[in-house]
Amino acid sequence: MSNSSNRVALVTGAGTGLGKAIAISLAEEGYTVGLNGRGEEKLRKLEKEINNGKTILVPGDVTDEKSVQKLRDVFLEQSGGNLDLLVNNVGGVPAKAPISEMTLKQWNQVIDKNLTSQFLVTKAFLPALRDNGSGKIISVTSGMAHFFMKEFGAYSAGKAGMESLMKVVEEEEKEHGIEVHLFDPENVISESNPEGEKDAMEVVGGVMGMIK
Repeated sequence: MSNSSNRVALVTGAGTGLGKAIAISLAEEGYTVGLNGRGEEKLRKLEKEINNGKTILVPGDVTDEKSVQKLRDVFLEQSGGNLDLLVNNVGGVPAKAPISEMTLKQWNQVIDKNLTSQFLVTKAFLPALRDNGSGKIISVTSGMAHFFMKEFGAYSAGKAGMESLMKVVEEEEKEHGIEVHLFDPENVISESNPEGEKDAMEVVGGVMGMIK
């Protein structure tokens, strides 16, 4: 990879929580940072907070294929086709219920947010990461992929599926110099987990350590 002052990153779900902390930390390291999220107002506030002129706003829903394709096209046009680091941060618990009561709509909401989003974004940006020759992907996971609580069946399934997906991506893409890392922030405070134990800025160092 080039020096951090020339590197380009994309962070999904950058408007709040861990995604916001990652975006700020990358900007402090000199990255040009693509800021993705569904709430454009939050992204614009973050852009002002970063305030170094090295951000690319790409709002959009990463669970929707057409939205991801548009996001990709806009981002790569503004970055000159460059991408060094993809941070798949979008995730959460939009619905929870016992399996016996969970509707298909609820199931799809959770799987789309935690698994389908990472498939769509990773697939869309693999060509740019391949062109880089030493690109990196960091996918945010959860310990819930490996231990289980009532009403969190879809979330556990989504995170477990995502981990398997990204391990396959790592195997398929290592010949192109792409590294894949999984990061578990543990019980971090977020919109979907307001009762978390740690602030996002307390754990973001773990992500930054993966890109050194």
